[in-house]
Amino acid sequence: MTDQTVPADAVKMGLTLEQLAQLKSEVLLQAPYASRVSFGLVIRLVITGDMIPVLREIDALEGLKPATTVKSKRGEQFKHPPLFPLWHKHYFASRHVLANIGERWNLARGEGNRDLIAALSTIIEQHGHDPAAWPGALAHRIFVDGLTERASANRLTGDWLVFAKHCGQNYYLDLAQHEEADGPTHSAVLIEKLRSGSQADFPFLF
Repeated sequence: MTDQTVPADAVKMGLTLEQLAQLKSEVLLQAPYASRVSFGLVIRLVITGDMIPVLREIDALEGLKPATTVKSKRGEQFKHPPLFPLWHKHYFASRHVLANIGERWNLARGEGNRDLIAALSTIIEQHGHDPAAWPGALAHRIFVDGLTERASANRLTGDWLVFAKHCGQNYYLDLAQHEEADGPTHSAVLIEKLRSGSQADFPFLF
């Protein structure tokens, strides 16, 4: 990466390339891949507070921990330009709990809730004689069991970690929400966001 330049935001902070590398390493807890994480992503992680869940996903992608310890969906390549040939990987943070509960019980799609009806029927059968037990049993089945089942199936969803593959290595660019890649207009905005936050670090990707 001899053609790497200091990102504009780092320039505003008066950082040299060497200081930038040291800052990345410190913020990313001395991760061995710190040089392949964009400065834009480092800032995003500090702002969002998603450092630990994102680093957990990167550790799995880098082979530093077994992939089975990560319960989110597999990484996938974007299918269409301008985001192709970049990749995205789900990561799960605490704020994504309710979204995953909704996905488990199919609450938003309007395609029927057979699993939910079956769960409610079981609660009625087991606790129909004891109305006081209903709230606890219902909460446990819907929330605790629902999230556990989602995790066991490696289907936890959340936001995206966007990365690129180059010469056998991953380069981590930024975070994104699903809606940011929804259709050509949003995708065009997202690629500009990725370019703005990562091109100075990794010009060979753009």
